[in-house]
Amino acid sequence: MVRIVDDDGNDECSSLPMSQQEEWSDVVPIPQDDGKNPVCPILYTDEYREMTDYFRAVMAAGEVSQRAFELTGRVIDANAAHYTAWVYRKKLILDLGLDISEELSWVSEISGRHIKNYQLWHHRGALLALLLDPKDVEHESQDQKVQNPAIRNELQFVGEVIDNDSKNFHAWSHRQLVVRSYGIWDQEMAYVETQINQDVRNNSAWNQRYFVLTANQSADEFVLSEEVADREIGYAVEKIKLAPNNESPWSYVIGLLTRHAPAMLYERLLPSISELAADKDYALAVTSTPFYWSALVDIYEEQAKALSVDERGDVDAFAREACDSLAEKYDPIRAKYWKYRKQALQTTAN
Repeated sequence: MVRIVDDDGNDECSSLPMSQQEEWSDVVPIPQDDGKNPVCPILYTDEYREMTDYFRAVMAAGEVSQRAFELTGRVIDANAAHYTAWVYRKKLILDLGLDISEELSWVSEISGRHIKNYQLWHHRGALLALLLDPKDVEHESQDQKVQNPAIRNELQFVGEVIDNDSKNFHAWSHRQLVVRSYGIWDQEMAYVETQINQDVRNNSAWNQRYFVLTANQSADEFVLSEEVADREIGYAVEKIKLAPNNESPWSYVIGLLTRHAPAMLYERLLPSISELAADKDYALAVTSTPFYWSALVDIYEEQAKALSVDERGDVDAFAREACDSLAEKYDPIRAKYWKYRKQALQTTAN
């Protein structure tokens, strides 16, 4: 890159076109082939078009050099979704033996401009695995692992991103990658509780709680003990008290029990929310939210499955009444859905 200055030493422009730079004089650019009669060609800027023309030439030649590496950075910063540039950049890092920590720092620097770009996060995950192979720390305790500079720095980086945007899907997914790769489940649960305490409506944090609780196991692998189920029910109910019309704790506890311990829906959760609905301090707020009535539908429906046709009469009736309450009063915007649920209950009962 050539730096041009005026008579006072100020930047006049950051660079000449690549075609005028001595460094690239030996490269014949390869234009993008859009076919003979492109229907809707993309209107690239002249700078970007030239940059990618030279990038294609470098790739075609299989060039492994510092200038090729720097060119990938320019292409990526201009278009972070250019996945081919990311792939070639990783190849050059390995072939040139470049410093992984420096590359992570570079990704951190540009992330502010491309924070929700998939390729950036994928590249970062690949770099972390290169920097610290999970097998190298698999025999260490979780406390020791989180003190490792590579893991500590990565958690700090993604934590800062989440602090700035608590619903950043890419950041949460990357955090799951780090937790799963290095097995730091206990520490992550503490982090999740902090996030929920800061914002009880943060559905991403509730999702992360489920991820950590199940240690990313399938429904068949994970066994929810009565002790843990009671703890999670109590935790969810306490958070419901803070904001009854917040869907997150309702969805969390219903989803957790439905998938891993259905009987506990009516054996443990139903008494807890019924008690809450009868408490004068919470009754109005709780029974006015559609999530309370929706929970009743789910609970009674699950309970009916465990009963014979002759035994389930009252349970089915309770579920249908809850559907009516939702359709007519608490969630009328989805009235057709609740009528469908009611009809489905009646069909099952028969």
